[in-house]
Amino acid sequence: MAETINLKLKIWRQKNHSDRNLRTLRHAGREYAHVVSQMMDVLNDRLIREGEDPVAFDHDCREGICGMCSMYINGRAHGPLKGTTTCQLHMRHFSDGETVTIEPWRAEAFPVIKDLVVDRTAFDKIIAAGGYISANTGNAPDANAIPIEKAKSDESL
Repeated sequence: MAETINLKLKIWRQKNHSDRNLRTLRHAGREYAHVVSQMMDVLNDRLIREGEDPVAFDHDCREGICGMCSMYINGRAHGPLKGTTTCQLHMRHFSDGETVTIEPWRAEAFPVIKDLVVDRTAFDKIIAAGGYISANTGNAPDANAIPIEKAKSDESL
């Protein structure tokens, strides 16, 4: 049987600009192997079964590369582990019985739409205009980005 964790979640709930609060919910008995986005899915399934509105949150790739899952967890962007995105943060990094506070990423340029979802229009406009950044993430370089000498390239044919 997999290890389980019981958490007290304080989640930012916001229906509109003026109606916002931290709501306390219980999360019990899920596997330590789950990541935060999976935990949110399980929580939302339970809320729907109980006739409540699910918590709105963004996610896309669930592989740690898109940045859609940005949340503040216990006062830190993406949570307590440096270099780890929310969708890669496993529940085993929290202690059984711990209170975990989950809030949206808040900045003037990215207003909260609902719950944990922010308006990323400003960021999307930069991307659509061709803007990007290069950041060394410590991973191996993309094979297509490594220059190959012409002679060696010709030998591969």
